[in-house]
Amino acid sequence: MLQILRNKAQSTFIQVIVVIIALVFIFWGVGTNMMNTREVALTVNDDEITFQQFQEAYDQAIVNLSGQFGGTLPKGLEESLGIKQQVIEQLIQSSLLRQGATEMGIGISAEEVRNRITSLPQFQQDGQFNMERYQSLLAANRLTPATFESSMRHDMLSDRTVQDIGKFVTLAPQSEIEDLYNQQNETVAVQFVRMDSASFNEDIKVEKSELQKWFESVKDNYRTAPEIKLRYLAYTFDDLSRKITVDEGQIQAYYSDNIETFSAPEQRRARHILLAASAKDSPERHQERRQKAAEILDTLKKNSDFAALAKQYSDDPSKDNGGDLGFFSRGSMVPEFDAKVFSMQPGEISDIVKTDFGYHIIKLEEVKPSATRPLDEVRAEILAIIKGREAKQMAFQLANAAYEGIIKAGNLKAYTDAHPDADLKETDFFLQKQPPKEIGANQKLLDAAFALNKGELSSLIETDSGYAILFAIDKKPPVVPPLATVEDKVKVDFISTKAEEKARTTAATMLEQLKKGKTLQQLTADTAFQVTASGDLHRTAANQTSAFPTDLHPQAFMLSQSSPLPKEVGQVGNTFYVYVFQERKPPAQKADEQTTRQYREALVRFNQQQLLAAWIGNLENQAKIRRHKSL
Repeated sequence: MLQILRNKAQSTFIQVIVVIIALVFIFWGVGTNMMNTREVALTVNDDEITFQQFQEAYDQAIVNLSGQFGGTLPKGLEESLGIKQQVIEQLIQSSLLRQGATEMGIGISAEEVRNRITSLPQFQQDGQFNMERYQSLLAANRLTPATFESSMRHDMLSDRTVQDIGKFVTLAPQSEIEDLYNQQNETVAVQFVRMDSASFNEDIKVEKSELQKWFESVKDNYRTAPEIKLRYLAYTFDDLSRKITVDEGQIQAYYSDNIETFSAPEQRRARHILLAASAKDSPERHQERRQKAAEILDTLKKNSDFAALAKQYSDDPSKDNGGDLGFFSRGSMVPEFDAKVFSMQPGEISDIVKTDFGYHIIKLEEVKPSATRPLDEVRAEILAIIKGREAKQMAFQLANAAYEGIIKAGNLKAYTDAHPDADLKETDFFLQKQPPKEIGANQKLLDAAFALNKGELSSLIETDSGYAILFAIDKKPPVVPPLATVEDKVKVDFISTKAEEKARTTAATMLEQLKKGKTLQQLTADTAFQVTASGDLHRTAANQTSAFPTDLHPQAFMLSQSSPLPKEVGQVGNTFYVYVFQERKPPAQKADEQTTRQYREALVRFNQQQLLAAWIGNLENQAKIRRHKSL
């Protein structure tokens, strides 16, 4: 729960600062509408969406997607996923949602917008809204005071509309709940034959002529990687930092100037019991959870064991640790939780605290006061920081001077001849994936090196470890080697490919025979293949013990007594599966009360989403939508 609470607190900041704070309140007398001067990208009925709005939405979509790949988007992924079209559709639907809300008479007042913003912790100081803090955040982020109120109102209007439409679906029939539960928890069983491609390897005979012919069709797979031979000058931060001397005065000055860096804020350790209830839950659910929290609180007042009750009743993963959240500083949790914890005394148990997660009972265990680490404790850290900073400056100065010197001298050799103290290094030929030890896995340096042609000098290259200047002495281009050079590897690949083809063909033939009325037992008699019973298969992979692969479970659940065979052979890696439906079983037990409630809530949410999608789809069918020709 600690991490969830922290994420919740930070997600608000991201959503508000990145998307909303770019604007200023009109009702506070700030800002003018500058949107009329911008070119329109989309028009949805009479609502105009500018190119700036489109670009902001598109950039945010790319940032979000890139975050899933470590910050770098794989080449071609953006186009293959159709991000541009997704952003356009999202903007259109958002506009339609707001327009539909207006037609339904749903509105957000200026006072509501103001109250929302003033309640955001980003703009507060000591629990109160602070105009200076608000304005400084705008200035620090170079944000224009243009349409804050309208942007915020749009977001709030969309949220309220979704909630109001969702109110049309608040119940799920018991029959649907049971059907869904039975479908999700039933099991199927199949009989199957497993064919591993490797088991066919001995059947593959390698003829020289056939091998040569096959090699010609796949020879690009054996093309060598380019190799390069370099001379280079390197100015690394680590090497230079060892030559730097730092006196005591510098260390003390840095400590004084950055004292806040070495100060730890007050931290508090707390336990909690959570009775979960979200905004999507029904009022009855909230009432039940609050009542249960009140009962637990009454029990705690009788000096009961808080940790034991947390293990028994809490809906949070921290229950396994008796509700212990560890130490955290002010602002780490969602506002309601944070405010309560930092107003308590050690050993105190709170009343019921409501957050977006539900109803909490909190016990403050311990307070760790704020403290400043003494200079002697951080001396080594400061020394490393100062040396690192000066080493970076020195590395750039030396590398830049060397590069200018090389240009003036005409080439690298002329420069190093005139400067014998320059530490010129030279490599043998190497592959980009197998760099010499002295270069290491410095990807930026390697990319720059292999972008050079023979006889070319690089620009001044900055990397995370320093600066470098490269000269390509020679470069071997990629070539397709003759078969004789790679024959052993080609033979292995040839056998593997042909064995896989034979396994696939054998499995496909067996499936065709099954469709003609044969049984697995008949088809495997007098063969090395074995018929295996899968046992009960579940829709989810959790706790599966069957030899039948989980990747094929969805296909197995599509089978029935009347349609016992799949349309095609199953394949997982280099292994093929021929399988036949055996039986389907209902769940071993009926859903208990908690499970029924979870299924009911899931069905209600699904039906709400379906209703919302249908409503927006209908609006889109009736809308007049125009795109700029560049889109």
